[in-house]
Amino acid sequence: MKMVRTLSALALSAMLVGASVLPASAAFQQSVLDGIILIRSGAPDADGTMTYWQGTGFFVGEEGQDPQYIVTNCHVVEDFILAGKALGGGELHVLFDQDDEAEAYLVDYDAEKDLAVLRLAEPTDKRAPLSMRQAEDSMLGDEVYAVGYPLAADVTVQAVNSSSKEDATVTTGSISRLLTESGTGRNLIQTDAALSGGNSGGPLTDGTGAVIGVNTYGSDLDQNLFYAVSISELLPILDRNNIPYTIAEAGGGNTMMYVAIGAVVVVAVIAAVVVLSRKKKAAPAPQQPSQSQPEEGRQPVLRSMAGQHGGMVVPLHHQPVQVGRDRAVCRLVYQDGTPGVSSRHCQIFFDEQENLFVVTDLNSTYGTFLADGQRLAPNTPVKLAPRSSIYLGEVANTIYLELE
Repeated sequence: MKMVRTLSALALSAMLVGASVLPASAAFQQSVLDGIILIRSGAPDADGTMTYWQGTGFFVGEEGQDPQYIVTNCHVVEDFILAGKALGGGELHVLFDQDDEAEAYLVDYDAEKDLAVLRLAEPTDKRAPLSMRQAEDSMLGDEVYAVGYPLAADVTVQAVNSSSKEDATVTTGSISRLLTESGTGRNLIQTDAALSGGNSGGPLTDGTGAVIGVNTYGSDLDQNLFYAVSISELLPILDRNNIPYTIAEAGGGNTMMYVAIGAVVVVAVIAAVVVLSRKKKAAPAPQQPSQSQPEEGRQPVLRSMAGQHGGMVVPLHHQPVQVGRDRAVCRLVYQDGTPGVSSRHCQIFFDEQENLFVVTDLNSTYGTFLADGQRLAPNTPVKLAPRSSIYLGEVANTIYLELE
């Protein structure tokens, strides 16, 4: 009994000493506001009248560099996507301030994950890229911050009056669960940081300012439960489009470690159990791909060598990609006035069964040409092997058909 009392006293003393040196709970990092943006998308209804929706996004990129790419929810730009496919055009803009906006272009999206990536025509110095960090079980209970424009959803463009970064709101909560959603299989972060419609697409950050999730929706069953799509779902989309981003250093969150110095034996036992547990659970070392392994996992992409694109890569993703100047329907978009490029110039998809690219000229004005100068007949699919190339009107508009 005396020993128990002694250990208890030592443990209590250690906890008191430890408490005196523990850092205070991390506050919201104001620098996050430098990386968020208000997004406005529009689509025509049946009679041609434009209807607008708004949400939040955030910039990603290399630390210290002017960013060009924006992350948001797919549902924020869903009507713009549908308009481009079926209704003959939509509008997509980002608003830096009340009288300062820029046109944005859709790069890629995943409707099932509810993620979309946009880009500006040029990098901007009006915002800064945010770093990211993947959520871990050790972060359960940590304080998090949901940032966005909650009053901006489902309004007409005339009602926009709060688009500067200073007008954004921040709600605080904590991580209650990391889960995999049934049906979609996507990884979500459950918190009690309140969200409203305009928050969609905004960042969920930890105490260091690193983005750990993309805010997406609130629970229909519990008004105190809200969800963000984990950054683990976003990184593959950025990678397949060769979009730069910054990963925050691990261990920078606001989780506090309490160490009872007096309970040496207990700590040692726990450490031993953890080590043994980890050894038991440790997966076998990942197999390195064989040097002779066929390149079956490579993805079909288009690489545009036009000066305005600088080798930009566009993945095909099991669906046709239109190429041209029409921003509403084309995923590989050329600037208005680009010599040799029509509004809807050609369409390209990848035939997985034959392992061939299929190129169709869409009755373009300037023609679609093979590398040897042969012009493709309009509306006639032509099959080309990987590593082939075509050009639109002029050789300067060369596109490589690659697997990477």
